[in-house]
Amino acid sequence: GTIIYRWEVSGVPRFYAEPDMPPYHTVVQRLLVSTVPDWETISRWYWRLCEPHLKATTPEMQAMVDQLTAGLTDRQRKIEAIFQWASQQVRYMGITIEEEAPDLEPHDVRFTFEKRHGVCRDKAALLVALLRLAGFEAYPVLIHAGPKRDPEVPTVGFNHAITCVRNKNGSYQLMDCTDE
Repeated sequence: GTIIYRWEVSGVPRFYAEPDMPPYHTVVQRLLVSTVPDWETISRWYWRLCEPHLKATTPEMQAMVDQLTAGLTDRQRKIEAIFQWASQQVRYMGITIEEEAPDLEPHDVRFTFEKRHGVCRDKAALLVALLRLAGFEAYPVLIHAGPKRDPEVPTVGFNHAITCVRNKNGSYQLMDCTDE
């Protein structure tokens, strides 16, 4: 009942590093393998992982959103006010207590809001929750800070989380509250 794949290569010239050359993984031959059928599968998996944590909002969080957006009528200014608060008032500091995906699963947003600290995934999730409390369609987004991912080989090799807001025209505005 096991499928075994074997790849063999021959005639591949030896790699020699040169000064100021691009990263080696961008110039050498390599084999990328994934059991994930498509990028949408990863997106749905991450949403299901985050969604319960995003729902853990409190009346105090709603009050903060109301305070931050009081008197603002412009959509972008509301987003910026909430972003500024999340990026400046929540310290970047991590405590790993997650069980399912310790490097990707955010804490409950209530925890991050009350403690005023978290790593990128916590801050991104909190910003998503605050934006949703303000009436915006927002989502957590996984990215890889570093070399681009191969679009043909979906893998869960991410090292950073940010936030996106869906604009009225269907495009998305990306924001990273770990980098003001």
